[in-house]
Amino acid sequence: MSLIARPTAAPEAPESPAGSAPGRQTRLDSLTGLRWFAALLIFCYHFAYDQSVGTPKHLGRLRDVTFAGPSAVSFFFVLSGFVLAWSARPNDTVTGFWRRRFARIYPSHAVTFGVAALMLLWMGQKLNPAIALGNLTLTQAWVPNRSDWWFGFNGVSWSLSCEFLFYFTFPFLVRPIRRLSVRGLWAVVALGNLFVVAYPAFMNDIAHATGWDPKYFLYMLPAVRLPEFAVGIALALLVKSGAWRGPGVAVSVALSVTAVFAVVHLLPYEYRWGAATVIPYTLTIAAAARADARGEESPFRHRVLVYLGEVSFAFYLVHEMVIYSTNYFLKQHHMALSMTVQAGLVMAIALAGAVVLHEYVEKPGVKLLTGKRRKPKPAVG
Repeated sequence: MSLIARPTAAPEAPESPAGSAPGRQTRLDSLTGLRWFAALLIFCYHFAYDQSVGTPKHLGRLRDVTFAGPSAVSFFFVLSGFVLAWSARPNDTVTGFWRRRFARIYPSHAVTFGVAALMLLWMGQKLNPAIALGNLTLTQAWVPNRSDWWFGFNGVSWSLSCEFLFYFTFPFLVRPIRRLSVRGLWAVVALGNLFVVAYPAFMNDIAHATGWDPKYFLYMLPAVRLPEFAVGIALALLVKSGAWRGPGVAVSVALSVTAVFAVVHLLPYEYRWGAATVIPYTLTIAAAARADARGEESPFRHRVLVYLGEVSFAFYLVHEMVIYSTNYFLKQHHMALSMTVQAGLVMAIALAGAVVLHEYVEKPGVKLLTGKRRKPKPAVG
């Protein structure tokens, strides 16, 4: 998410040769459409790994297909840095930026936290006040070796803990990165990708030395995810300046699909979290943005996909709760559905809930907290 900022205008493109840089009002609708597919991958992954779904045979096949689902979070983290750098305002204040970011995500987070608490009570579970506080303050991903903290209440909100770090650091990161030459921007993109690809090879040694869960160092710890965000910032500046050189949308998407559905099965388990996919994701984000900036054809700009991308943050926040609560209800009432029917039911409920959250919480929340009447840029993470 992240599923966080929606790509829209580019108010401060850096200087570049005439005709090579995007215009000031370039909309990146292809990136918005791509966000839906990343959110859908996460949905399918969570559905597949819920123990109460389908028959073991069919469930095993779905798990094989969605094995790289966690890597979609890496896509959102790179995308978050990209769209924030793309739409950064000239002469913006640090506090103004933080206030707008808070308005984008926190109302929806607070509402879904409340829904999650009610869901847990309905399921007969006890609520832990300390975990609740960690979730509400979005500090849960900083607690080592505590999956009950990471995934307590609305489990997917752990990624917002990372996003809060990104938002806090963005005003301090973007300024020095803007001052870099084109070669320096390329270095940030390359080194950030190299870190993500190489880090799993050292992660087990670090975990052994500290006694902490390897997954915490590789996936949960917000500081470890910061390089992906920095890659997104530098990538946006390269594309805006017209200096990006890379494959087009078709090739980049093909590489991403290959990595998600094939390459991850050829590498060690820990590479599925992002190491196997970060390079094609980087290429895809840059290619889609460049296509929009140049007005080239893109299948991801269809208005239905764009709207689904706009609600993808809300979908991300509600989908796991819908999976758990729907499956719990069916199990309690001894109702057996085929996996396909059950998946369709859960998807329909989650999408309806996402539209309600987007239209009646997310958008009004932005208006209320920022005092602006223009259409907000929704979040995902």
